[in-house]
Amino acid sequence: MSSVREAIVRAAVTYDGHFSVEDLVQVLHGRGVAGAHMATVYRAVPLLLEAKIIQPALVSRGDRQLYEAAFEQEHHDHLVCSMCGKVVEFQSEALEALQREIAERYGFELDEHVMELSGRCSACSAKHRKHGAH
Repeated sequence: MSSVREAIVRAAVTYDGHFSVEDLVQVLHGRGVAGAHMATVYRAVPLLLEAKIIQPALVSRGDRQLYEAAFEQEHHDHLVCSMCGKVVEFQSEALEALQREIAERYGFELDEHVMELSGRCSACSAKHRKHGAH
Protein backbone atom coordinates (compact mmCIF):
# COMPACT_ATOMS: atom_id res chain seq x y z
CA MET A 1 0.00 0.00 0.00
CA SER A 2 1.36 3.39 -0.94
CA SER A 3 1.79 6.11 1.66
CA VAL A 4 -0.97 8.16 -0.05
CA ARG A 5 -3.41 5.23 0.16
CA GLU A 6 -2.45 4.71 3.79
CA ALA A 7 -3.17 8.40 4.46
CA ILE A 8 -6.54 8.04 2.69
CA VAL A 9 -7.45 5.07 4.91
CA ARG A 10 -6.42 6.98 8.05
CA ALA A 11 -8.46 10.02 7.01
CA ALA A 12 -11.53 7.87 6.26
CA VAL A 13 -11.52 5.89 9.51
CA THR A 14 -10.89 8.94 11.68
CA TYR A 15 -13.39 11.23 9.93
CA ASP A 16 -16.13 12.24 12.35
CA GLY A 17 -19.44 11.63 10.59
CA HIS A 18 -20.31 11.41 6.91
CA PHE A 19 -17.91 12.53 4.21
CA SER A 20 -17.60 12.92 0.47
CA VAL A 21 -14.51 12.34 -1.64
CA GLU A 22 -14.05 16.12 -1.67
CA ASP A 23 -14.12 16.19 2.14
CA LEU A 24 -11.38 13.54 2.30
CA VAL A 25 -9.24 15.46 -0.18
CA GLN A 26 -9.53 18.60 2.00
CA VAL A 27 -8.53 16.66 5.12
CA LEU A 28 -5.58 15.12 3.32
CA HIS A 29 -4.41 18.49 2.00
CA GLY A 30 -4.76 19.88 5.53
CA ARG A 31 -2.49 17.07 6.73
CA GLY A 32 0.07 17.91 4.05
CA VAL A 33 -0.40 14.77 1.92
CA ALA A 34 0.92 16.06 -1.40
CA GLY A 35 -0.19 13.15 -3.60
CA ALA A 36 -3.82 13.23 -2.47
CA HIS A 37 -5.46 14.35 -5.69
CA MET A 38 -9.18 14.01 -6.34
CA ALA A 39 -8.60 11.22 -8.88
CA THR A 40 -6.38 9.31 -6.44
CA VAL A 41 -9.04 9.39 -3.74
CA TYR A 42 -11.79 8.43 -6.22
CA ARG A 43 -9.70 5.41 -7.27
CA ALA A 44 -9.17 4.39 -3.63
CA VAL A 45 -12.87 4.50 -2.65
CA PRO A 46 -13.87 1.18 -4.32
CA LEU A 47 -10.97 -0.54 -2.55
CA LEU A 48 -12.04 0.90 0.82
CA LEU A 49 -15.63 -0.21 0.16
CA GLU A 50 -14.52 -3.72 -0.84
CA ALA A 51 -12.35 -4.00 2.27
CA LYS A 52 -15.34 -2.80 4.36
CA ILE A 53 -13.29 0.08 5.76
CA ILE A 54 -15.98 2.53 4.66
CA GLN A 55 -19.62 2.11 3.67
CA PRO A 56 -22.00 4.20 1.59
CA ALA A 57 -24.22 6.54 3.58
CA LEU A 58 -27.36 8.37 2.56
CA VAL A 59 -27.82 6.68 -0.76
CA SER A 60 -30.53 9.14 -1.84
CA ARG A 61 -28.62 12.36 -1.08
CA GLY A 62 -28.67 13.46 -4.69
CA ASP A 63 -25.64 14.99 -6.32
CA ARG A 64 -22.83 13.51 -4.24
CA GLN A 65 -22.28 10.17 -2.59
CA LEU A 66 -21.43 10.28 1.09
CA TYR A 67 -19.53 7.63 3.03
CA GLU A 68 -18.83 6.77 6.64
CA ALA A 69 -16.33 4.59 8.44
CA ALA A 70 -17.56 1.01 8.69
CA PHE A 71 -14.97 -0.27 11.14
CA GLU A 72 -16.61 -1.23 14.46
CA GLN A 73 -19.70 0.74 13.40
CA GLU A 74 -23.01 -0.35 14.85
CA HIS A 75 -25.90 -0.35 12.42
CA HIS A 76 -27.80 2.93 12.42
CA ASP A 77 -30.26 4.83 10.27
CA HIS A 78 -30.52 8.48 9.29
CA LEU A 79 -32.75 11.52 9.54
CA VAL A 80 -31.90 13.98 6.77
CA CYS A 81 -33.02 17.60 6.54
CA SER A 82 -34.32 18.23 3.03
CA MET A 83 -33.53 21.95 3.35
CA CYS A 84 -30.03 22.26 4.89
CA GLY A 85 -28.77 18.68 4.53
CA LYS A 86 -28.19 18.13 8.26
CA VAL A 87 -27.83 14.43 9.09
CA VAL A 88 -28.79 12.83 12.39
CA GLU A 89 -27.90 9.19 13.05
CA PHE A 90 -30.27 7.14 15.19
CA GLN A 91 -30.69 3.59 16.39
CA SER A 92 -33.98 1.90 17.21
CA GLU A 93 -34.20 -1.74 18.19
CA ALA A 94 -37.99 -1.52 17.81
CA LEU A 95 -37.62 -0.48 14.15
CA GLU A 96 -34.98 -3.16 13.56
CA ALA A 97 -37.35 -5.81 14.97
CA LEU A 98 -40.22 -4.49 12.83
CA GLN A 99 -38.06 -4.63 9.69
CA ARG A 100 -37.09 -8.24 10.45
CA GLU A 101 -40.76 -9.10 11.04
CA ILE A 102 -41.83 -7.48 7.75
CA ALA A 103 -39.08 -9.28 5.82
CA GLU A 104 -40.11 -12.60 7.38
CA ARG A 105 -43.79 -11.97 6.60
CA TYR A 106 -42.94 -11.63 2.90
CA GLY A 107 -40.48 -14.51 2.86
CA PHE A 108 -37.33 -12.39 2.65
CA GLU A 109 -33.98 -13.07 4.27
CA LEU A 110 -32.39 -9.70 4.96
CA ASP A 111 -28.76 -9.19 3.98
CA GLU A 112 -28.71 -5.49 4.80
CA HIS A 113 -30.92 -2.43 4.73
CA VAL A 114 -30.79 1.34 4.67
CA MET A 115 -33.41 3.52 6.29
CA GLU A 116 -33.43 7.23 5.66
CA LEU A 117 -36.14 9.56 6.88
CA SER A 118 -36.34 12.92 5.13
CA GLY A 119 -37.90 16.07 6.51
CA ARG A 120 -36.95 19.41 8.05
CA CYS A 121 -34.71 19.79 11.09
CA SER A 122 -35.94 22.00 13.93
CA ALA A 123 -33.95 25.04 12.74
CA CYS A 124 -35.27 24.80 9.18
CA SER A 125 -38.82 24.13 10.43
CA ALA A 126 -38.63 27.31 12.52
CA LYS A 127 -37.38 29.33 9.52
CA HIS A 128 -40.12 27.82 7.35
CA ARG A 129 -42.83 28.73 9.89
CA LYS A 130 -41.40 32.24 10.29
CA HIS A 131 -41.36 32.88 6.52
CA GLY A 132 -44.73 31.21 6.02
CA ALA A 133 -46.36 33.50 8.61
CA HIS A 134 -45.77 36.65 6.55
